[in-house]
Amino acid sequence: MAKMMSPKTTVWWVPESANWNPSAPSAALLTAARNISCAIVSGYTLNATSSDTDDTKSICDAANVQTPTFKNYEANITFFRDADVADIASDYSKAFQFFKQKGANGWLVRRLGKLSSAAAAVGDVVSSYKVISDNPADVVGDSGPIQLTVPFLAQGRMEQYIALVA
Repeated sequence: MAKMMSPKTTVWWVPESANWNPSAPSAALLTAARNISCAIVSGYTLNATSSDTDDTKSICDAANVQTPTFKNYEANITFFRDADVADIASDYSKAFQFFKQKGANGWLVRRLGKLSSAAAAVGDVVSSYKVISDNPADVVGDSGPIQLTVPFLAQGRMEQYIALVA
């Protein structure tokens, strides 16, 4: 049995205005213009985390209980910055334009198992995370590239492992 291996990961940014439906995600909305994969520094965070729980027991429970209540997820992504600020078509500049200001509202959509250069296709399985960007921060070091870290705030909707439709 074959394993899924990195770098077979794609991340798209779909703004709120695109009317993304995470329950019936559209392959047509996942365009190359929204593909931010190649600008992402390895080690990003975009995943579900432990759910909130309720530990209220009934009088019949003989042990402690935990009932999952609210789903939780987190997103924090660092992007490379482009040395040529006039080149707005590069992957790095595209991500910078999307997230250079607080308040970018939309969906981070991730597909695992295909290279980021492969177009989205009906049947591909994606996970969608509704977020709004918080304050971006430059990451500047003496020996590395200048980068932009963007913390994202969860906005109450996450759908995992849903096949793309037309």
